[in-house]
Amino acid sequence: MASPLIFHHSPGTSFLHRVDPRWKLVVYLSVSFLSMVGPGPSLAVLAFLTLALYALSHLHPLSVLKEARPLWVMAAVLLVFRTLSSGWERGALETVRFVFLVFWTHLFLSCTSNGEIRKAAEFLFHFLPGKRGKRIGLALGITLLLFPLLLDLSREILDSMALRKFGARRSFQFLTRRFILTFLRKAFRMASHLAQALEVRGFG
Repeated sequence: MASPLIFHHSPGTSFLHRVDPRWKLVVYLSVSFLSMVGPGPSLAVLAFLTLALYALSHLHPLSVLKEARPLWVMAAVLLVFRTLSSGWERGALETVRFVFLVFWTHLFLSCTSNGEIRKAAEFLFHFLPGKRGKRIGLALGITLLLFPLLLDLSREILDSMALRKFGARRSFQFLTRRFILTFLRKAFRMASHLAQALEVRGFG
């Protein structure tokens, strides 16, 4: 069973929980952009800021290391792929950027409820004509809601495969194919249920 805590909202009374969600969304989007395109030295500043915010949020960064196994597999694949194609310096830098994005997403989602995210997005895009701002807010809220659900789904599949001891008698190619097919089947089923729910509520 996947953890109910990782990348999910954790109610609390910390400083980070009490910050206006509109500011949290602005900072999250800005830092995410900076972590992806900023110069290498800026990552040292981000590292210090990340540790400080974890202290202010009363969250434990080690929980991310333990629970987000699928993301660390992706980080390892990214490191190998980029190292082989562009050299170890570029590979290491891009992997570090990805890791920062994971930790910042964990911080943001843990300290901000889905309703707060939706309202903050609606406020940021309220200048758009008609109902576009509300639709963008809804889309962003659904996207951030599905991210932890899909991560939990991937962990649930990995745990199930481990319990059945597939790795002891199957090749890596078989395990990878089995995981991908199972994940896609369940993810599409989840998306179908969501689409039906939205259609019932008049979003069709």
